[in-house]
Amino acid sequence: METMTTNGNDESAPRSNNQRSQLANYYQNNMKKHWKRYNEKDYFCRLYREHFYQMFQEMKAHKNLRPADQNMLARKAVYLPKRESHKDKKTLIFDLDETLVHCNASEHIPSDVVLPITLNDGNIVRAGINIRPYAVEILREMSQYYEIMIFTASHSCYANVILDYLDPNNEWIHHRLYREHCTQTRQGVNVKDLRIIKDRNLSDMVLVDNSANSFGYQVSNGIPVAPYYDNKADKELLDLIEFLKQIRTEPDLRVPCKNTFKLHAYNKYVTPKEVLENVIFQ
Repeated sequence: METMTTNGNDESAPRSNNQRSQLANYYQNNMKKHWKRYNEKDYFCRLYREHFYQMFQEMKAHKNLRPADQNMLARKAVYLPKRESHKDKKTLIFDLDETLVHCNASEHIPSDVVLPITLNDGNIVRAGINIRPYAVEILREMSQYYEIMIFTASHSCYANVILDYLDPNNEWIHHRLYREHCTQTRQGVNVKDLRIIKDRNLSDMVLVDNSANSFGYQVSNGIPVAPYYDNKADKELLDLIEFLKQIRTEPDLRVPCKNTFKLHAYNKYVTPKEVLENVIFQ
């Protein structure tokens, strides 16, 4: 589905043991910790275990992912001019739902904020939104180092209200992509094919998403994140800030992502147990 080349020693230069350890502190260490010993009373233990099984199934489905239709990619192509202040910066793309926020099924469920959403048919619904801890902080801080985009499988009428709430002065989020920019599998699964962004190199972009389906065509551009629902003790984005700082100067962002998360290796194995033994705990 993807190709990745290296250029001399810049991309492929080996990291020190300390550098590799620091990179692995994000996501992988939590995954290892919660698989070493199961505690059914630990919310995050259950969350990470469930997310691993979800990732395993989604990566398994990638085997049957047909090559994207080139005519469709051409129809969805976008050209997104960079702000002058960020013309030399790499591009950091965030998913929205379950990555930065969670939308409750009802406005009557306790939430951080209730926002009015005007649907495409003109009806207005009130959506209860839970904001993930450090969501605003990661947008603000990472905008110093990256160009920030949002790529969501949600409709723009919903997503824009939430993004305007998170970034009311349009300071941090430079571009927004929505459901109409996704490609769909025969099963109706949305895939965020980064090749539609015509004026960026794949080596200069990463996508943070709780669903591995999203980066099905560019697995090495993907940064997995455990899903968020409502737990205010969640520190996933805080850990992610440090990881993103560490990789920001890499000539090819795919290299540290591939080496850290090893998602490309999931398909070498048949069972979740094999992935745990040969990928997560290696």
